[in-house]
Amino acid sequence: MAEPAAANLSLMWGTPIVEVRNPNHAQTKPALVNHCYELERRAAAAVESGVTPMKKANLYESKFDFFKAEAPEVQALRNFCGEALSRAVQHLLQRNPQEPLPRQLGVDLFESWVHVTHDGGYHEVHYHPNCSWCGIYYVEIGDCTMSPPNGVNRFFSPAMILYEDFGSNAYRQTPVTVAPEEGKLVLFPSYVQHSAMLYRGGRDRIVVSFNSRLHARA
Repeated sequence: MAEPAAANLSLMWGTPIVEVRNPNHAQTKPALVNHCYELERRAAAAVESGVTPMKKANLYESKFDFFKAEAPEVQALRNFCGEALSRAVQHLLQRNPQEPLPRQLGVDLFESWVHVTHDGGYHEVHYHPNCSWCGIYYVEIGDCTMSPPNGVNRFFSPAMILYEDFGSNAYRQTPVTVAPEEGKLVLFPSYVQHSAMLYRGGRDRIVVSFNSRLHARA
């Protein structure tokens, strides 16, 4: 019997998760940590943003204007995040010839905030609307561990799996846990649901997050 013709395999609807490390993190970390604690000290409420406080516990969430601070360490982080996102999106656009590649890409980090998570803190599963890309930057990982999972960010597939057997194993859609590392930036599309799992530790876990919109610049 003749061999069947080779199949034409296409992997569609991929979801990119990008990890970038900041080579200057050690120099800026002390000032960033101090800035985050000063925001928490002056805060009138634990969840200053006022967004879904019922989904969070034992953490401080700032207003959504973190990157507007003029502090040098904050602006250095803002520039790093913007440049990393611009490079990542340009690389992905180059891999997709069906999409036009702008001569210059503008990045608007229009919402940004800090989480200072204390012992017993967590953030339930959620996603970020009204933007295209999101980011999480690890300033201080505290006592986070991968095994057992302690205070880690977990990302969930956008595909709804309604039935599982050996066939569904061929397109596995299990959650992904990203290893927390100080100075690591994780970039992901806004539709990706994610969580910050329960954190236990004597040291605080500090991350800076942002939402972004991108546009072509003249």
